[in-house]
Parts: sequence; C-alpha cells; structure tokens
Amino acid sequence: MKILVAGYWGWLHYEESFSFALETLGHKIIPFKTSNYFNGHYGRFQEIIPFNGPAVMKLNNDLLDLVEKEKPEIFFAWRCTHLKSSTLKKINNKNIITVSYNNDDPFAKIHNIKLPWHHKYLWRMYLDNLQHFKYNYFYRKINLQESKLYKANNPNLMLPAFIPWKDLPIELNSDELLKYKCDVVFIGHYEKDNRVSYLKKIVKAGYKVKLFGGAYWTKDVLGDLYDYFAPIRSVYNLEYTKALCGAEICLVFLSKLNRDTYTRRCFEIPASGKLMLAERTEDLMNMFKEDVEACYFSNEEELVEKVYWLMSDINLRFKIAEAGKLRVINDKHDIINRAMQFIDNVKSI
Repeated sequence: MKILVAGYWGWLHYEESFSFALETLGHKIIPFKTSNYFNGHYGRFQEIIPFNGPAVMKLNNDLLDLVEKEKPEIFFAWRCTHLKSSTLKKINNKNIITVSYNNDDPFAKIHNIKLPWHHKYLWRMYLDNLQHFKYNYFYRKINLQESKLYKANNPNLMLPAFIPWKDLPIELNSDELLKYKCDVVFIGHYEKDNRVSYLKKIVKAGYKVKLFGGAYWTKDVLGDLYDYFAPIRSVYNLEYTKALCGAEICLVFLSKLNRDTYTRRCFEIPASGKLMLAERTEDLMNMFKEDVEACYFSNEEELVEKVYWLMSDINLRFKIAEAGKLRVINDKHDIINRAMQFIDNVKSI
C-alpha cells in the first residue's frame, strides 16, 4: 500500500524507523515533515502553541496538495499537533484510511500533573482530531480509556519497540571502552523525581556510574554529583547502543510526567544484550520475569542491594541479560512486528 507518514521526522527511532519497517514489508512511504515549517521566533512560537498562524496554514495546505498528488491509501499522523480538523475531514472524504499515533501522554494535563506550561495548549488540535481519525494508536494502556472522553475512534495500543539494525550487541574497541565502560549507566532525560537520589546512592556505594542525557542535567539539578558526571552529553543511534554496551548494568527510570509503566529502553536494553535494572511496575513484571530476564527496584536501598548482588556475579549478569534478549525477540517486540500489527489492524477497519 501507499502510506503517507506525516510527523516531525526528527529522530531515527520514531517516524524514520517505523517507515523503514513498513518499507521492508513492501509498502511505499511518502514522508511529510512538519519540522520544515517552524522557522524563526514566530515559527517556533507556532510550534509550541499550535494555532492557525501562517506556518500552520502553509503546513496544512501543503499536506492537502501532497495528498491530492500522491493519493495514498493510508494517512498516518505521528503525533501531529498542528493538523487542522478541516484538513483531516478533507482527507477522510477521499476515502483514505486516517490513522493517528502518539508516543507522548496527551491526557496527563487532565490529571493535574505539573507539565511545562505550553502543554496546556500543545494537544488542543490533536485531541479535537481523535474523533475524526478512523483509527487511533496509543503508547500507554491508560490512554485507551482516556481517549474515549474525546470520542476517539478505534483506540488501540502500540507498544514501543527495539530497532533490530540499531539495538544489538556491539563489541567496543579500546577507544570506545574508555568512553563508555562502567558498572552502571543511565541514558535519558532529567525529571524531578527520585532519579538524582538514586544515582547519588550508587555513586556513594563506590560503583562507577555514567550518565548521558540532555541539557537539563545541570549543576542545580545534580549538585555535588555534577562534577562527577560532567561533561554530560546526549547519545543517539549507534552511539546510544555503544553507551549501553559499555555498562554492566543499564538503569531504567520511568517518566512520572508521562505516567510511564514501561518505556522504549525496556526493549532496547535487552535487545542490545545488556542487563536491565528498572523501576518495578506490574507491566514490566508481566513482560520480564524478575531476576531471571530483568531486575527491578522500588526504593534506594533495594537499588543498591540489586547493584551489589549483580556486580558480585558476572555469570549471573550474563545469564539474565541473555534471557532478557531472548524474551524481547521471542515476544516480537521489534519495530518490524509493530509495523505488521499496524497494517493488520488497519486492514481490519
């Protein structure tokens, strides 16, 4: 089938990899990149607060022109926050199957979770459109029920996935070992929860810990730990995988702002042949057997105890990591199988 994929197209593990997976299944992809439309200060303002300004108008007009030219069978909107309802209705009128997906949590604001100020406006157009899409995919189970408040058609779950050509065991050379080798690593964003105190406990216990992430990991956030971790930088794509492969234990902290009970790392880490030590949730425990295929913690004391237990036995670490890798492969948590699920569900409409 011919599938038009509209989205930001800024990260390998989102639209790009999913589209490549669809292409491997024999489908033709037409990309539409919303990131091309928000330039300059005024464009950036329209990006973080969607409204019917010049950039949004041009985006929607260009999208309709592309639909008219390519005549896709499926229009797939990946977290499209700037799509006008009138545009979506026109696409529906062409007998094109319209599908949405969102890897973020667009409903967190209704639970009074303290989010960045612009989130009050960010999801307005997206939420209005849920009733107009013929099919709606969500990242989290909790969002399926919440989407009904907005009359979402055919809400369904699509879990995150690992990317087989990126998330795989990598043997590091001597230079890479100098950069990435450690006892424990965390790769991810800062959030105002317990993650700083968790990291502090492991460092104080005497383990070598590495931290990779964005600009929000500041000295104000980390305090005395900042000098220990600095310089803190982001890692992407294969460099991200190498940073995982350099560690004996890979931590998973779950976003409270997104109300996560699992995240993409929960599939990427085992697929890369590494041991996952994650915050304990019922969903994760149902996916991976505790202390057999992955390990969990619920507080600082348990975290340090688990690190001590695992670092004391190299064979145990290897055994759990291998079992976790087999679990994500056998349960088909890769992006190609997610793409197959997508096509099968859409065909059923």
